[in-house]
Amino acid sequence: MLDDLQFGVFGPLTIWRNGRAVEIPQAKHRVLVAALLLRANRAVTSEELMQQLWGNDPPPTARKTLQGYIARLRKVLGAEVVVSRASGYAIVTDGDRLDLDRFNHALRQAETVDDPAERARLFRSAMDEAGGTPLVDVPSEYLRQGDGAALVERWLNATENWADAEMAVGRHAEVLPRLRALVSEHPFRESAWSRLMKALYQAGRQAEALGTYQEARRVLADELGVDPGQELRAAHRQILAGPAADEGGWEPEPSALPVRRPVTPFTLPPRLAEFARPDIESRLIRRLLYTPPEGAAVRDCDPPRTLALYGEAGVGKTTMAVRVAHAVSSAFPDGQLFVGLQGEHGPRPAHDVLGELVRALGVSPAAVPSGTGELTALYRGLLAQRRALIVLDGARDEAQVEPLLPASPTCAALVTSLEMLSTLGGISHTRLGLLSAEEARDILGRIIGAGRLAAEPQAAADLVEYCGRLPLAIRIVGARLLERPHWQVRHLAARMSSTRRRLDELQVGNLSVRASLAVGQAALGDAERRAFRLLSLLEMDSFPVHVAAAALGLPQDSTEELLERLTAQHLLEADFIEASGVRFAYHPLVRLYARELTFDVDSAQARHAAVQSALAAWYAAPPRPPTARHTTGPGAGGRAHGEPAAPTVLTFTG
Repeated sequence: MLDDLQFGVFGPLTIWRNGRAVEIPQAKHRVLVAALLLRANRAVTSEELMQQLWGNDPPPTARKTLQGYIARLRKVLGAEVVVSRASGYAIVTDGDRLDLDRFNHALRQAETVDDPAERARLFRSAMDEAGGTPLVDVPSEYLRQGDGAALVERWLNATENWADAEMAVGRHAEVLPRLRALVSEHPFRESAWSRLMKALYQAGRQAEALGTYQEARRVLADELGVDPGQELRAAHRQILAGPAADEGGWEPEPSALPVRRPVTPFTLPPRLAEFARPDIESRLIRRLLYTPPEGAAVRDCDPPRTLALYGEAGVGKTTMAVRVAHAVSSAFPDGQLFVGLQGEHGPRPAHDVLGELVRALGVSPAAVPSGTGELTALYRGLLAQRRALIVLDGARDEAQVEPLLPASPTCAALVTSLEMLSTLGGISHTRLGLLSAEEARDILGRIIGAGRLAAEPQAAADLVEYCGRLPLAIRIVGARLLERPHWQVRHLAARMSSTRRRLDELQVGNLSVRASLAVGQAALGDAERRAFRLLSLLEMDSFPVHVAAAALGLPQDSTEELLERLTAQHLLEADFIEASGVRFAYHPLVRLYARELTFDVDSAQARHAAVQSALAAWYAAPPRPPTARHTTGPGAGGRAHGEPAAPTVLTFTG
């Protein structure tokens, strides 16, 4: 049962149930558990797990073996703990059952506190959760280089920040044991050596502090063939200065002070030539390059210099933003910066993104302010009088974006997001939609060759239909055909004709329709996720609110709010039909993804009840919307103009 399990990733991997250790003796099983715990409650794909288990040379039976490992872990931990997801597997935990979650929670609190004593207490609490170097007994080089490496670096930084916080309140002797252990385990980390020297000196042990410098110097020379860096040399010099270090504080030497160097950053990804959508691109380019008529007041007629592209997952927002940015780059000679706003564990904090931006603009890492307000001021000051373009990709909401927008009228920004960022003022919004059938064929032809496509027109049309005219899907099928010149177009079309395997076919390399849709689904609350899953079972082109409410067993007003939230995330489409009001529909690929989820998550009883309730509501007299006034058709039995017919059949499998 989940409620009696505790997990630990710091030090050796540990699992406890009711106060007793749960043994995971097999090395591969420990690798698997560690990989899942580092992303607890989030799916890890089978491909990632196979790489972490076997590296780049998995055996032919790797997928089947992985399934066997998962089955064994379920027997040990419980089927409700180790679960299948549409895109892979996950370990489900909650609250304070994982030491990593407790560590991160305490660390986030400590990083936002200004009071020295409270800051020290919170860092102390974080370090109490971290019993040592993470995953010391997990034999996976790939895990150590990926998620494990990021965790180790975070733990090392946290240990140093903890030492700084403790020393700021005079606890110099208390940090010595942990700092000694740190330099023993990480002998090339000069920042740890310098803190150990400072702690020894401030604790009144000057000779030991100087001896520590000599030891660090010897290790670096013997093992790496290098001399100590600026930070260590500055610490050494200040210790030699004696009491002056106490009076003047612990400052770096002048040559070590951070400097701001003039740079012209260019961090745009490559432009995808095949994905031209000329009409939309030209409108966006004109908007960014607009100049007011001579003599006109800029404040009255200059349009927004921030353009926001939004739309459902996979419609090509990032591709469009990058293409437009390349097209206008000559108008922004002082820099074009691209930054992703989605991190490995969700939306990146504005402070993190600002740090990346100011470093790209020439600020050395040591000069980056710790406070978000100071960092925002520095960022906007750096952009003042510059002609720079900022591309902010994958925004979660307005709060994340607002501090990142340049304030200077000489700069411009392109922002992409799933939802419209409607409360940000002074922004021009453009929704990107699906391709037309002609656009989809044109893009596919540019990828695989127009002649190859023209040779099989019906198969090409089938592929476009199976892709739902979604740009990402078109790009994926194009890439698959391009790398397999021996495949006929009809061969891939036949593979995709089955709805059961269509999403499996729509992935290549690091591109995946399923993974793209998971981003929007992950942003939902529990009630919205349930609605998203269950309503996909309704075999109808579109459905009204009252049918959805019946399927979900909720009041109509609550259901309408859920549907509107799904629509905002572009997981549903909404349309107004005069005689029947607002109706909601799934894109075909989104429906397939939602159905995968409902069969993974919801019980057969829940699925059956949802469909039966929806069926009963459909054939009952629906509430008529107040705007639906006129009807056409002979007599009382006629159907209102524009109202869709009832489904021929409403099916349920499960």
